[in-house]
Amino acid sequence: MRSGACSIRALAPVLLRRWLCGAGARPAHLCGSVRFLSTDSVSAALPARARVVICGGGIVGTSVAYHLVKLGWTEIVLLEQGRLGAGTTRFCAGIVSVAKPLSVESKMADYSNALYERLEEETGVKTGEKSPSLHSRPSLKLVLGVSCNVIKPKDVARLHPLVNIHDLVGALHLPGDCVVSPPDVNHALAVASAAHGVQIYEHTSVNHVVVKKGHVTAVETDRGSIECEYFVNCAGQWAYELGQSGEVKVSVPLHGCEHFYLLTKPLSEPVQNDSPVLIDMDGRIYARAWHGGILSGGFEKNPKPIFTEGRNQLEIQNMQEDWDHFEPMLSALLRRMPGLESCEIQQLVNCPESFTPDMRCLMGETPGIYGYFVLAGMNSSGLSFAGGAGKYLAEWITYGYPSTSVWHLDIKRFGNLQSSRTFLRHRVMEVMPLLYELKVPRWDFQTGRQLRTSPLYDRLDTQGARWMEKHGFERAKYFVPAGKDLLALDQSKTFYKPDWFDIVGAEVKCCKEAVCVIDMSSFTKFELTSAGDQALQLLQRLCANDLDVPVGHIVHTGMLNQRGGYENDCSVVRLSKNSFFIISPTDQQVHCWSWIKKHMPSDPQLHLEDVSWKYTALNLIGPRAMDVLSELSYVSMTPEHFPSLFCKEMSVGYANGIRVMSMTHTGEPGFMLYMPIEYALHVYNEVMSVGQKYGIRNAGYYALRSLRIEKFFAFWGQDLDSFTTPLECGREFRVKFDKDTDFLGRDALLRQRVEGVTRRFVMLVLEDHDTELDVWPWWGEPIYRNGELVGVTTSSAYSYTLQRHVCLGFLSPTNTDGSPAVVTADFINRGDYEVDIAGQKFPAKAKLYPFSSLFAQQKRRKDNMELSNFQSK
Repeated sequence: MRSGACSIRALAPVLLRRWLCGAGARPAHLCGSVRFLSTDSVSAALPARARVVICGGGIVGTSVAYHLVKLGWTEIVLLEQGRLGAGTTRFCAGIVSVAKPLSVESKMADYSNALYERLEEETGVKTGEKSPSLHSRPSLKLVLGVSCNVIKPKDVARLHPLVNIHDLVGALHLPGDCVVSPPDVNHALAVASAAHGVQIYEHTSVNHVVVKKGHVTAVETDRGSIECEYFVNCAGQWAYELGQSGEVKVSVPLHGCEHFYLLTKPLSEPVQNDSPVLIDMDGRIYARAWHGGILSGGFEKNPKPIFTEGRNQLEIQNMQEDWDHFEPMLSALLRRMPGLESCEIQQLVNCPESFTPDMRCLMGETPGIYGYFVLAGMNSSGLSFAGGAGKYLAEWITYGYPSTSVWHLDIKRFGNLQSSRTFLRHRVMEVMPLLYELKVPRWDFQTGRQLRTSPLYDRLDTQGARWMEKHGFERAKYFVPAGKDLLALDQSKTFYKPDWFDIVGAEVKCCKEAVCVIDMSSFTKFELTSAGDQALQLLQRLCANDLDVPVGHIVHTGMLNQRGGYENDCSVVRLSKNSFFIISPTDQQVHCWSWIKKHMPSDPQLHLEDVSWKYTALNLIGPRAMDVLSELSYVSMTPEHFPSLFCKEMSVGYANGIRVMSMTHTGEPGFMLYMPIEYALHVYNEVMSVGQKYGIRNAGYYALRSLRIEKFFAFWGQDLDSFTTPLECGREFRVKFDKDTDFLGRDALLRQRVEGVTRRFVMLVLEDHDTELDVWPWWGEPIYRNGELVGVTTSSAYSYTLQRHVCLGFLSPTNTDGSPAVVTADFINRGDYEVDIAGQKFPAKAKLYPFSSLFAQQKRRKDNMELSNFQSK
């Protein structure tokens, strides 16, 4: 065996010089090939002022700079603490795959793919070549809008002769994927940006960002200060520390892990550059051609978090090989490609990758600081996302919003509670393995739990509550009755009928016929008060519905943007003439707060307070809820005395000042009780004690979901987003068109009223779907009308009332020329619909309004007649 080399079979660790170029790149000196942009950058003085300062000279930062200049921006400065592309970019494996879990991620990757090819023509820098991907687990990657096809094992062998196909039943072929040279792409983006005036300075570290009165005003570096209006944190591994460096802290929740990949020397029969990329998710590995050999890495079950206490450039450059840690991935590689056993090893590369708490990147303007933007936390998909993400962020900075909904990537989905280094360290150890795992519907993270809990948590836990987490808050999914096999239910993971089906059905039945209690303390709760009418005037400006209602009334309303899209969907209670109580979804806490504060005038007599932690919320659902509350309050709770959408403060048991509201968020009769947290246990115990005679029981969010979906209730973040208008989801009746009041989005809605809507929210009830045997719909299923793809589902649930599955989703048809078509009620009613579930199409009835309970009554009568006829035979 020659010096400096070993066979994979031998597994002998060999100390070699660290690989300095990105995967698939040209020789090592290329990493410094963009120095001509700033050869005198160390001696040259920084500009005193710029419009935008970008921190980070990797592929993400240069992409943002490139797209800003394409949108006409000038006075852009990009700062890099070392050499351009010398961070995570140079270690990137070079794979651009368009098959991603979220549609917005697929859009970003698809755009990146096209951009990198276009850059070759624009700059003359060759960035890579087409190299289709083969996924060994095709059911995971059937993504809308992605060119792909399922192929047989023999086709896999033809495309990639090294692959062992004996245990395969098929693979997903993605001809649109490609392999590029990350340093070359980074170089091309930098060249194009500099050609349009971007000033690039290497060896310049950002110390902190100066914020005054909630606005970015300057950036302090180790070489002086730069005044600016906008700052973009693209610092990758350093993004968290940079966010914490200033007097005003910015939460950038990400954490680093070691990531390993192997480089081999050229094989005796060199691997062709156009050989498909192999992604074996069961083996947790990927492999691609590299200079006649193979580059192969993966995402192990036991990742190694790093730099919890901070990091420096020297530590990153000196990360060590760990053959023992890499061994499971190496074994998986040899099982899938046994012909590699005798090949020679070039190097085992150990490089840092940053991961976020939910496996999605961080993008957008930070809450509370105008002009501070973040694009980081790429979860080992930086190359795939950089082009599209840079485009969206540049649009965000330019127009105030990107050209598509990016809520699932918005940094405001997190708050300060996710900034704990201990939380992040533990969470990324769970996140990294999940990248190559099959995630069943409604799976939950297991780390970082019990961070936020209701005062009733322990009480409910002893009564069989099974928990899920939302924005760090524990919420009961359902309650396991005594005597059930708890272990089996906790481990139930399926795409078919789940083991909790009957449990949730019993909870729904109780909500329909008796009374249930659901702890909904996780909901976001704000109080807006003023000395005069400032609070009312602000809400009239922000809300589409009319808030000038009598004291005690509840208004369901959206807070819209200038496009008429939902920035928030909430319920607002007028507590007094100048005091309002705002209730929003749990994960809207940071986003909604930021949106209101952004539009609040600077008035010391106007005050917004987050009171989410002050109140416990109990939802009493069912026809007997009024009986329970009547006994506890000695007040009649009938509709005549307590009308719908009304609120009054009452005594419940010994507790005084409970805000009782006649709404349930489900369409079922009942009441919401908002109480100071110190009263929570007493009120709950009293409700449960008095409710025994009425058949009371606990219920969870799965029952709530079933109830709200069968009532056709849309939910923000699942069905509604910032691009959905009230006219598109049947909520025109919640818009104050008849009032002479200007509100955000009014002009856009008036135009849409005239022009018509090009997408429409519908309810689809499945037919001929066997609940016992067929795969269930969960969300994201394609919707077909007359055989043509017209939309996708956003929510799904089994309706225990209709005894069928109900899907909610949007129809977005197109004209023959591909332009959006106007959707009318006639268009919807005249179509024949199908929902594609895991490749099988099921007929469905489309409705613009919820089905009448008469449907269920007729079905039950039919079932009873059939049973009677059967018994009489």
